[in-house]
Amino acid sequence: MKIMTIAKQIKKKLYQYSDDDIISFKELRLQLDNTIKVDSFRKALHRLHKQGVITINDRGSFVKAKEFKVYLFVYGSLKKGFENNDMLSQANYISKAKTVNKFAMYKEIDKEYPYIIKDASLGQNIDGELYEITRKDVLEQIDTFEGAPDYFKQTSITIITRRQKFKAKTYVLATPRFPLDAKPLKIWKKHTIKLNIDFDAYYKSILN
Repeated sequence: MKIMTIAKQIKKKLYQYSDDDIISFKELRLQLDNTIKVDSFRKALHRLHKQGVITINDRGSFVKAKEFKVYLFVYGSLKKGFENNDMLSQANYISKAKTVNKFAMYKEIDKEYPYIIKDASLGQNIDGELYEITRKDVLEQIDTFEGAPDYFKQTSITIITRRQKFKAKTYVLATPRFPLDAKPLKIWKKHTIKLNIDFDAYYKSILN
């Protein structure tokens, strides 16, 4: 049986429980089709957890989650292919996006991540990605990671995808800094070290 089908069956059963009830995996599974495999049942529960329908606790139990949905615009190390994207594994990727208002983006000194500040004169539309977060704890973890509200502060902005505009959260530097010797960036890319190697000389040295 497909995971999606099992998840639908579980959602129907949730109506008989109140928001404060602690529901055990075993208790709920006994109410479903007995042909459902344990592994498939658990995968369906984790799908509902990611969607923000339930919150899984320790020791094989969960509670109904309160409705929560926030759009988050990311422009640095949280993007796909970057080192911190796994923090968004419980979020739903929407699409590539960019800011409607103009911001100035700079590389943090001696760090491999950028920051943005509001700047209508030097700034530009920043390219990034849009995610839908349906779990409050995921956003709280990102707040902690970003050092909010002291280092970065969470703020609401308008972003646009190919299809529509969204009101989204993002992180701007709490205390704006304008590096005098740096040009604002439009998009954050992975930085690679260029090696100046004379390969002909290198291979000759090996052969000799």
